[in-house]
Amino acid sequence: MREILNDLLHEHMYLHILLICLCVGGMLVAMAVDLFFGIKKAKALGMATTSTGYKKTCEKGRKYFMPFSVLMCIDLIGCIILPAPFFSMIWAAWCIFCEFKSVREKSWTKAELRKAEKTMSIIIENKEDISKMVADLVLGHSEIKQKSGFLESNISNNDNLN
Repeated sequence: MREILNDLLHEHMYLHILLICLCVGGMLVAMAVDLFFGIKKAKALGMATTSTGYKKTCEKGRKYFMPFSVLMCIDLIGCIILPAPFFSMIWAAWCIFCEFKSVREKSWTKAELRKAEKTMSIIIENKEDISKMVADLVLGHSEIKQKSGFLESNISNNDNLN
């Protein structure tokens, strides 16, 4: 029985465990790089680095490592059939790609998104003022049309009289 377990460990499990550890290390390094550049971008934009931003990194870690742990278990169960932990490696590659894209985002693009978000929140807060302004614009244009229509009818009446 010990020989069977030793065979299983040596031939299948050790390689899987080593590759899974490399995947975890890669994901942690990618998250650390993203955190570093996120702090750098925030300072460049003049934004305060608060605990809320740091909590987002922790939340991202939870979102990455919960599915990874399930896939790791599937890979360890299937280590007899599969030559490598493909599911874990694919998930780790996806997470590292997402972190790479996050680091590559331009800081001014994020600033523009935040500016648009602030504009929308101001619009939502002041919707009564905006509706009054739109009503004034619509009524103002209709009054101009009525006046121009009145002028046109007077001009055509004068032409008919001549």
